[in-house]
Amino acid sequence: MRKMLSALLSALLLTGCAAPAGEAASASAPVSAARSDSAPAARVENMTSSMVESSARPMPEEEVLAAYERAQRVYGWFDLAPLPTVGEALTVNGRAYYRVDMEGMEELEDLRTYLRGVFSQELADRLLDGGSARIQYRDVNGVLYAAGDSRDRDAGKGQVQVEVERLEDGLYFINVTVDLLGEDRETVVGLESWSFPYAFVEDRWVFTDFRLVY
Repeated sequence: MRKMLSALLSALLLTGCAAPAGEAASASAPVSAARSDSAPAARVENMTSSMVESSARPMPEEEVLAAYERAQRVYGWFDLAPLPTVGEALTVNGRAYYRVDMEGMEELEDLRTYLRGVFSQELADRLLDGGSARIQYRDVNGVLYAAGDSRDRDAGKGQVQVEVERLEDGLYFINVTVDLLGEDRETVVGLESWSFPYAFVEDRWVFTDFRLVY
């Protein structure tokens, strides 16, 4: 009798242990799935607008125009007006430089990285080498400095018209037409036209050629 009771108790204990084990296994599956789903989301949240894209997706016209506006602003740092500066002048090779005072632009590499999100590497390097830009930037003891004065917009340029032309996937042209004004600065005496290629290069959308039209 004792043997029968002992066997019965053992069977009941084994059955009771099996149920929680089964429940634990089924409960662990959603947890694992939740972790798998959250990992990509965390990576997306950490990405910034300067990160590269995975493919040359078709661009809505408003996005291309917004990219052109941004390129104008950034190119202007080298041709129209330097980034905000502060402090006393520091003379380097006979030229006065001032420390750049803009959040996120503490050193030359910050500026280089920002440019690479707007222009091709060749164009960004050309701007930074100072040979083709009115305004120059350089690194001084790990700090970004700028040299050069602001200029006014060309008074001989009038209304600007901008159009987007799509040639194929991965290539657009920003076609810009500028009115040329006479001596009275009102009469249109001619037109000036420019085309700036906006291409998908090295996994990112950039301008491979650019300038300010005014």
